[in-house]
Amino acid sequence: MRYQQLVKDLSQLGIKKSDIIVVHSSFNAIRGKNNSQITPLDVIKALQCTVSEGTLMIPTLSYESVRPEEPIFNLNETPACIGIIPETMRHVPNTFRSLHPTHSVTIWGKDAEKIAQQHQYDFSPVGANSPFREVKRRQGKIVMLGAPLARNTSLHGVEEMIQPDYLFRKHGTFRYDVILPDKTITIDSLRHDFSQHTQRYDRVLDLLSPDEYQYGKVIDADCYVMEAEAVWEKALAKLKEDIYYFVDKKE
Repeated sequence: MRYQQLVKDLSQLGIKKSDIIVVHSSFNAIRGKNNSQITPLDVIKALQCTVSEGTLMIPTLSYESVRPEEPIFNLNETPACIGIIPETMRHVPNTFRSLHPTHSVTIWGKDAEKIAQQHQYDFSPVGANSPFREVKRRQGKIVMLGAPLARNTSLHGVEEMIQPDYLFRKHGTFRYDVILPDKTITIDSLRHDFSQHTQRYDRVLDLLSPDEYQYGKVIDADCYVMEAEAVWEKALAKLKEDIYYFVDKKE
């Protein structure tokens, strides 16, 4: 019953079967206080059903464990550090995890393997070849499923196009060993540094027109579904006008 409710709620927010979506989630927010029978896999299956002819992406970031001091990323074994739904997604059949040591995305559906393979060619976490950028190129949607708007990783990609002085660690690129099932490769990448700033990606809603995002409840979770192309283009225009628009300086 709750699985059916998940699918219904998601579909009512304008997500179509052919869409490509990138989903940031909070399992605790979805489950709430009265839905302990819901599992992370239920949420993933509902998302797959909602975009059954399209593509589902769930970020499986690992920046907490893959650090300059321990620069090793194992594609099949390094856990996601951003919640139980991303960690569950890594083990779902017929998914492909993109090859970036700190900002991988696990993908299911149309062109999943092709999209995942391109990420290794970036020199930054959310570069031109990242799955996040592909959602924008294919006019997909960004879904904040119970997750705070500040977790919208796509906006890192917009920042990377401008490269404000707060964005990257001053060291430059770091070299990571990436362990694949049949070989080990090295990937050089810049690394984000928000030690002096608070991310305020919630402000993106002030830039979007009412027809460029929808808000509603998915079970107990607040959910925002945003048009990726509008998010990227309007956020980029705003950053060119005010480079610190999406951050506050920490006291």
